[in-house]
Amino acid sequence: MAGVLRQYQGDSLYLAAFAVCLVLLYWKERKQGGSTGKKALAAAALSVVFVFNEIAYQIVGKITNAATYYRFFWMLPVLFLIAYELTEAFFDGRRHRRVLGVIAFLVCLGFGANLFFLNRANLNLPKNMYGLDPNVISIADAMMDDWYGTGGEESQKEQPRAAFDIYLEYQVRTYEPRILWAISRNAYLYQAQHGYDFKKYVHQQHMIAAVNEGLKENQQALRRSLDKNGVDYLVIRTEFAMDSYLSEISITPVTQSEDYTLYRVKTAKNRNRERKDLGG
Repeated sequence: MAGVLRQYQGDSLYLAAFAVCLVLLYWKERKQGGSTGKKALAAAALSVVFVFNEIAYQIVGKITNAATYYRFFWMLPVLFLIAYELTEAFFDGRRHRRVLGVIAFLVCLGFGANLFFLNRANLNLPKNMYGLDPNVISIADAMMDDWYGTGGEESQKEQPRAAFDIYLEYQVRTYEPRILWAISRNAYLYQAQHGYDFKKYVHQQHMIAAVNEGLKENQQALRRSLDKNGVDYLVIRTEFAMDSYLSEISITPVTQSEDYTLYRVKTAKNRNRERKDLGG
């Protein structure tokens, strides 16, 4: 159980808030009805039996990808109890508590993750409301600008496919869902556990080696992997100095963020786009 909690709490305060709400529920039951806090104890027992233990983790893992999605499973009871108990605590009929609840809500609304939702002119959503790495925003925006800029109206019917390292990939899906992944999660997980076995996920392992570590071993194999997966863009750490290596297989830099370089893969499809854009 301790391992499951450590793995899925991450840097959030959900579980801490869940524990606080269990205590509040128990205290309220004892104070109001003189009972033994059956609701709180039942909620705690059910969460331990059906959510926060290795057996539940293994069972759910048989149905879905537990390594990625188990957090959504345990968040269901956690979030519902937090919402129930905090609503009860702030809106129990006493005016001063309702005022405190409204103030707390406005504070949460106003401060989002790291920027204000409100300014003097209007109500707006912060650009980086999830506190993403600035590289993610710079690269994703540049990619979409380049995609629509080189493709014109024709590209609006399609979506760009890109290969990122594992660090960027999970953040890009939060910021720009129109960008399709060229490397599957299973290929990443396999590589993390077994290393570079080019017989398994053969058409993705060369891309992983390039974007994760900047390996410069087999240009033609990388090129075949990109063509096989229909990759339009590569995103690689600038420190790997891949420009000359990639240029030999028709992959050219578009722009740089603080730590990454965005490359355009000149596929036949992209070359046709460029010719149309130039009027050729």
